[in-house]
Amino acid sequence: RSKLAEARAVLSDLEAQDADLAKQQRHCEREIESSKATLREREERFSVVTTNKEYDSLQLEIEICKKTIAEHETQLLKAIEGQERIQEKIAEEQDVFEEIRAVEQERIDELEGQLGTMQEQIDEVEKSREVVANSIDAQLLQTYKSKKGRRGIRIAAVHKEACGACFHQMPAQMLNEVRVGDRVIHCESCGTIMVWDEQPV
Repeated sequence: RSKLAEARAVLSDLEAQDADLAKQQRHCEREIESSKATLREREERFSVVTTNKEYDSLQLEIEICKKTIAEHETQLLKAIEGQERIQEKIAEEQDVFEEIRAVEQERIDELEGQLGTMQEQIDEVEKSREVVANSIDAQLLQTYKSKKGRRGIRIAAVHKEACGACFHQMPAQMLNEVRVGDRVIHCESCGTIMVWDEQPV
């Protein structure tokens, strides 16, 4: 996996944690608000309590509400602090991500430039090929196009009295005909067009 993909994965993980903590905060805030509403309702009931038993029961309910509020407030503070830390990390990782992306984009631009140069060279070769093709005998050109030897090679030089494409040893008569160059000679084994490029001994 590329450095950019790794940085993106780290960033995505931190953002998921941030969203989770934000969700926890909203949950705690709702629970606190609900518990406070319950607490107010219980406190208002003190004015209508008539027995000690009712008073003790109501007092217990109020203590439970206060404890619940305190617990949710603690959880809320932890979520807020956690989110602050996560957001600091997100800012740091965002910088790292942008740096890596800038470096990779520079590399992409460089490669695209090289591809552009290569395409220009290919276009030039194609133009030269067309010029050469127009100057070659039509029948010979057709023979060249129709023949494709081993590994896609159409033309190969004689090398050590053998076909330069498949290394099949060539008869002396055929070698002589290739050397003279009066007609097109094909390798008996792979069909590649043979040309003479042997250095004199």
